[in-house]
Formats: sequence, C-alpha cells, structure tokens
Amino acid sequence: QHAIELEKTACNDRSWIVRKAATDSLAKTASVDDLASLRKLATMLEDFDPLPRMAAIYGIAELCGVGHRKAIKLAEARLEHRDAGTRQACVQLLEKIATQDMTEIVRKVQERLEDEDEHVRDSAYYALEAIKKTAPERRRWISDLPDLGDLDRLGFESSDDEEEGQ
Repeated sequence: QHAIELEKTACNDRSWIVRKAATDSLAKTASVDDLASLRKLATMLEDFDPLPRMAAIYGIAELCGVGHRKAIKLAEARLEHRDAGTRQACVQLLEKIATQDMTEIVRKVQERLEDEDEHVRDSAYYALEAIKKTAPERRRWISDLPDLGDLDRLGFESSDDEEEGQ
C-alpha cells in the first residue's frame, strides 16, 4: 500500500519520464478493485504530455480489461474535456475496453467524429471500428507498448550517462 501511495505522488512529478514510469508502476501494482488507484490512472489521461497519457491508456486497459464499467465511466467523463489530448486519450482507452453492446458509449465516441481536433476525429474513427468488433465479454487486454526502461535505446539520454561523465 505504501508503494502505491508513492506511485500516486510520483504521478505529479515535473518530469514526464517520472510521471510515465509512476503511471506504469501504479497500473502494475494496483488491483482492479482499488478505485482510488484507478481514479489516479484516469487523472493521468489528462496529463499535458502524451507519454504519461499513453501509459494511462494501456495501464487502465491492462488492469481492468474489456468491459470494466468503472474504467469506461472514467473515460466517458473526460470525452468532452477542454484538452484535445485528453479527449483523444479517452477515445483510445474506450477503443480497448468498450464493447459493441454499449450503445451510449458508441454514440459518444461517434460524436467525437465531429471534434474540432483532427487527431481526436481520427482516433474516434478507429475506436468505433474496434468497438464494433468487440463482443460483450469480460477479458484482459495486453499491451504492445515498448518498455521505456531502456531510454538510450529509444533515443533519450538517461541520468546515468550524466553521472558517468562527471
């Protein structure tokens, strides 16, 4: 429990790398019935940086799986957020966890096809395609996102390199 509280605090760090890592860690250590952690992950959908948002999308999808009503409600509540990145993240999360029998969710994602932001519109199109194919069942969803543990491989300089140079 103490580790989860530390992860929640780290989600507010100034560094996007720390926020992304904390979001990944929180998603892995929280349980599906830990609503406080699920709410914190949903808050990360509102992060101003895209990588912590993506970590929240995949983290919630993996933690909750397809058809998890609370996760769907948390994404639905942010579909009309003032920030286009948040709207897009919520559409992308619904792409992974909503099912074809959720007519109200389908309608709300369809509304995003008229969004002022082209990225939200594109994501809504692909989300609708995926939702139409997802049968109403409860199942786990597994990420295909790369592990960002090796930042050098991804083209980011790690703090370890800075220390070695001194």
